Amino acid sequence: MKEPFLDHEVTQPTELRDFFEWHQGIKYFGFWAIEIKQQQCLQQIKIAQQHLAKKLHPHYLRQPHITVCASGLLDEQHFTHHALQQQIEKLQESKLTAFPLKLSQGNSFSTAPYLAIRDPSNALMTLRKLLNSICIEQDAAEYVPHVTLGFYNQAYNTTDLATDIANLSTLETDFIVKEIVFAHYNTNEIQGRYQVLHRIALNTSDENKTVQVNKF
Repeated sequence: MKEPFLDHEVTQPTELRDFFEWHQGIKYFGFWAIEIKQQQCLQQIKIAQQHLAKKLHPHYLRQPHITVCASGLLDEQHFTHHALQQQIEKLQESKLTAFPLKLSQGNSFSTAPYLAIRDPSNALMTLRKLLNSICIEQDAAEYVPHVTLGFYNQAYNTTDLATDIANLSTLETDFIVKEIVFAHYNTNEIQGRYQVLHRIALNTSDENKTVQVNKF
């Protein structure tokens, strides 16, 4: 169990409301991510969510994913379309190849439980350095690759919760990352789905290809 989580006596429940003081009316928040689509991984995520369901807010709709880089609010004062285009060009020039990850054991932040991600080739850090060389991400917290399971609905004793999470019967599952995406979600929907705007395929021999789906 991640020790900073146990530094808190209880979890921090998430309010299901529009955090206007954060987004100040800016409609979207953008981020680079890896979508989880492998059936074995999705099954493990579902098992973990069901195990903790009574402690989580219902109707968590955000698709299973690993955030690679939290770009920020999408406007000219925060994360701009120009910065995104520069990142896309940098990714294309780098000719990134597919890489392995492992969906691992349960753990928790103070606000949300998650399944950890193991990165044997350190590819995520390489990818993050590349993206941050163009534009520094907005999230200043220590980067912990993970798949969020939902948000806590009440304050729970962290020691008891750590035991509960340790009892998860989650199997470690290997998978290959073949593409990364740039997506955004509505800032007034804390549990809402995200929309993919760009997909970048990762290849072993061919040049990387970008498919533009939409603009912000």
